[in-house]
Amino acid sequence: MEPWNDLLSTLEHDEIENIYLAVCDQRLSYPYQPLYPPSNPERHDSGISGGSADEDDIKLPRRSDNISPAQQNSTVVCSQPTQEDFDNAAWISTRQNGMTQYWAPRYTAAPHKNTPNSARFWNMSSLKTTANAQSTRKGCTAVDLSAGSGAVAFGYAAAGVQKVLCWDSNPWSIEGLRRGAVKNRWPVQVYRDQIRSRTVKVSSKTRVMAFVEDGDKASDRIDCLRNSLPPVRHVNCGLLPTSRNLHATAAAILDPKLGGWIHIHETYRMEEVVCGANKTRAELEAIVQTLDRERGYLTDVKGIPRRPVVQHIQRVGWDAPGVFLCVVNIHIPPIRI
Repeated sequence: MEPWNDLLSTLEHDEIENIYLAVCDQRLSYPYQPLYPPSNPERHDSGISGGSADEDDIKLPRRSDNISPAQQNSTVVCSQPTQEDFDNAAWISTRQNGMTQYWAPRYTAAPHKNTPNSARFWNMSSLKTTANAQSTRKGCTAVDLSAGSGAVAFGYAAAGVQKVLCWDSNPWSIEGLRRGAVKNRWPVQVYRDQIRSRTVKVSSKTRVMAFVEDGDKASDRIDCLRNSLPPVRHVNCGLLPTSRNLHATAAAILDPKLGGWIHIHETYRMEEVVCGANKTRAELEAIVQTLDRERGYLTDVKGIPRRPVVQHIQRVGWDAPGVFLCVVNIHIPPIRI
């Protein structure tokens, strides 16, 4: 960084700006971002209607706009890195599907690469149905166990989900999520991993709650908050290249009386996508039934075992030659006693 610092110190502001814009125009790719196939991924099930982002909507990121003090309507607890670190960092923003996202390119990947997949999430009929479900009188909660800078979480909020809870262990990702939520006018609260569960309060005005910690801690958090939240109907397991270690957490989070959807990210060999997704479903079924027994829903005299169903398989992109990164949408039915 020292050669860059020496160079930039000799330049005028407009010259530095031109350098940043030139870097953005190159559409630099990050080594852990998948390359998206040129054709539309095949769909294996039409149970959930969805769409992908139009290519015309994929725009280059632009330099971040400063957020005014009046927009800083969020709560940050136990900041680390410090707020000064965040304020002094270089931030980039992009606007996709009417929503603004922020990220720090030195510390996080560019979220705009996820736009086609995120747009499909936002158009799912199951999400539109549950977001404002009249049967519960208070809609639903969606959980993102690997939220990054908010590519999927913002879609939940835009779809009308009452509460969106996010987890990510990278504080820079959560800071980008916070800035994006503020810019999109969604009241947001951020909690660091030092915060105790009993001190977390759910405000009726807060739309987005973000935790700087691993997603596998979400189950304990939500157990303490469940009575203050609308029922959890959607859980996104976005960890790459596999989210297998989050399946048990996702199953435990979903509301058992109403059921819901788990969106699983997984990699499969090209010729084994359908078989692999069905294997993932079977593994999740075993997790769900074990959980139901522990909760007392399944006994010799009552309870019908729940059988998850694969409703959609989306090939998102290539993870390696001959290996697809896929999102598998699995519906978990409600408890039947």
